[in-house]
Amino acid sequence: MRGSIALTTALLTLLAPLVFGQDALTFALKSQQLLAENDKVRVIRFAPSPGDKTPMHSHPDYVVYVIKGGKVKYTLPDGTSTVSELKAGQVLIKGPVVHADEALDAVETIIVELKK
Repeated sequence: MRGSIALTTALLTLLAPLVFGQDALTFALKSQQLLAENDKVRVIRFAPSPGDKTPMHSHPDYVVYVIKGGKVKYTLPDGTSTVSELKAGQVLIKGPVVHADEALDAVETIIVELKK
């Protein structure tokens, strides 16, 4: 019994980044800049060029303010993908998500992540 618990714990530790996604800022991409952070929120500027990709990552509850609109392709862990067209001035309130993204156009957003 103890061995199976240890094995399960080890597998969950190894697979957690694949299931839950990593923090996008750990990739140190030029398209992302941490603007502010405290114990309640984190504010990120996301400004990719066409073709820029962010590997699979996660967000808690978050709000997106679109500064410069354009198309972004989002891919979920199960491989399904959608293309969203962001509009300048748009505000999106989103729940927790795990996804990868690819900018199809140059876009600029401000992401405010809400910490629990």
